[in-house]
Amino acid sequence: MHEVPPSYAGKILRVDLSAGKAATEPLPRALVKQWLGGKGIGTYLLYNELKQYIDPLGPDNKLIFATGPATGTVLPHKGYIVCYKSPLTGIYASSSSGGSFGDELKRAGFDVLIVNERARKPVYLWIDDERAEIRNAEHLWGRDALETNDIIKEELGDVEIKVARIGIAGERLVKFASILNDYSRMAGRCGPGAVMGSKNLKAIAVRGTNPIEVAKIDELIEFMRGLLETVKETPSTGTAYPMWGTPGGVNVANLQGVFPTRYWHKGVLQGFEKINAETMRRRIVIKDKACYTCPVNCSKIVRVKQGPYVGSVLEGPDYETLYTLGGLPENNDLEAIVKAHELCDSLGMDAMTAGNAVAFAMDCYDRGIISSKDTDGVELTFGNKEGLIQMIEKIGRRTGFGNVLAEGVRAAARIIGRGAETLAVHVKGLEPAGYDPRGLKGVALAFAVADRGACHLTGSIYTYEMRGDIDRLAYEGKAAHLKELEERFAICDTMIFCRFMRDVYDLKTLTKATELLVGFRLNERKLRLIGEKTINLARAFNVREGISRKDDTWPERFFKEPLPDGASKGQVIDKSRFAKMLNEYYRLRGWGENGIPSKEKLGELGLNYGSQHLETP
Repeated sequence: MHEVPPSYAGKILRVDLSAGKAATEPLPRALVKQWLGGKGIGTYLLYNELKQYIDPLGPDNKLIFATGPATGTVLPHKGYIVCYKSPLTGIYASSSSGGSFGDELKRAGFDVLIVNERARKPVYLWIDDERAEIRNAEHLWGRDALETNDIIKEELGDVEIKVARIGIAGERLVKFASILNDYSRMAGRCGPGAVMGSKNLKAIAVRGTNPIEVAKIDELIEFMRGLLETVKETPSTGTAYPMWGTPGGVNVANLQGVFPTRYWHKGVLQGFEKINAETMRRRIVIKDKACYTCPVNCSKIVRVKQGPYVGSVLEGPDYETLYTLGGLPENNDLEAIVKAHELCDSLGMDAMTAGNAVAFAMDCYDRGIISSKDTDGVELTFGNKEGLIQMIEKIGRRTGFGNVLAEGVRAAARIIGRGAETLAVHVKGLEPAGYDPRGLKGVALAFAVADRGACHLTGSIYTYEMRGDIDRLAYEGKAAHLKELEERFAICDTMIFCRFMRDVYDLKTLTKATELLVGFRLNERKLRLIGEKTINLARAFNVREGISRKDDTWPERFFKEPLPDGASKGQVIDKSRFAKMLNEYYRLRGWGENGIPSKEKLGELGLNYGSQHLETP
């Protein structure tokens, strides 16, 4: 008889790096029933096991890798999510990644991996079918993320082993360093690679051969057949993503005037057709690629075939890196974008924050706040693709001015001073995804209240605004729409289902899929409650760290500086209407006017006012 329901391995692996020990414990059935998996379980463990105000790069921070009940099954899914306190933002963070690492971890016998403390010297973790061993990694320190993957596989004698690892940026504690798995899949945002580097943990290698059982296999296979038909008939998953991937959004964003350009001063990139999906497909795409069991093939493998960057190979670029390495620095050289993105992957850092950091420096340079004397002689003018690439290298290695930008935009602005703070674009320390909130009012709200900062994934409301499902310039009704989306996508992140299946995984489909996987019956209301509780617990974590209404906002210039051109010309975020939107969101969430969850909402989580962790800041 299962200690936990089907589709779970049933175990947690805890690794204490300072003691050099790994221990296994059962995954409590009650934890599964309450939080399902993925982001739910990861957030619960993070909240309960981390003390208030710990140093994100200190030994007390934890990396909690969590799979979900969909991981390793026939349903299209992402592999894992990792929860931690972010060194970039100082608050809650979770980063998910596709590929096969999560599937392998689950087949090795573990639903959750918790890494704690700090090793005295560089190590890597080797997990081989329920056995875990901490090995010396001094010979890997200083290797890039791609080399590390190859060396470990050769060392362990199995090319099928899955390796999650950091590059040089993680070793040098770049605040937005990432964790890479498979070839270049990435848990990228908010700096999990820096946390891994702070622990002297270079990599986690996994081999798993155990089967993953589900509750109702015959019905699940039949359900999957119907799902595949839905995938084919749905425009996003049946046509758009397979053909164009996420870069298909470049045209739409430019036509609507919301493609962030010249470091958030414009919404249209001149020459955008030189870097759009059609040009990518014609010039550099060599192969379409999908995650394990996914039929969509949204990812693109590209190779630069000529010019100064010939030979550069990448899984990407995606929409977000076309925006950060193309739009923000006003760079419409597609091959240079590939080279810059390839360098981010090799060094092991989030290309979204890296591109924002360099473009922010270009804005400071353009306004005379910094000069070539500050930037080690690099001419950081807008459009300078070589300057972009040079500075990315400096960031990843923390050399020269790159050491300043390696702190992220918020901290870099404070270091630079001289008015740089007024230019810096972030929410709670996280640089935004590529959708200008002045022309997308739901995005203005979504990014302001998202649990990890200016994140587009918690609600993905940009999709519905940009394709016209809802009025992108309206303020009314956005709070209710966002609340519904956040709860549905929180469920996806607990299962863990791919976010790009958003048009396929409606609440009814999620409820049926959950029943077939785990066996116990959840109606839509109960499943939605798990998503809502996950959102509230992440908010409780942030409140404990000092977050409140004062932080749920945008830099002042978004309220005052109108977009100068394109279909959103003249648009700003109206401060009073934004405040009303925020009030409505708080009311619907059951949070007080200061953004603090109510006693009733806290009661659902077993938390109370009066405890030291939820006093109003």
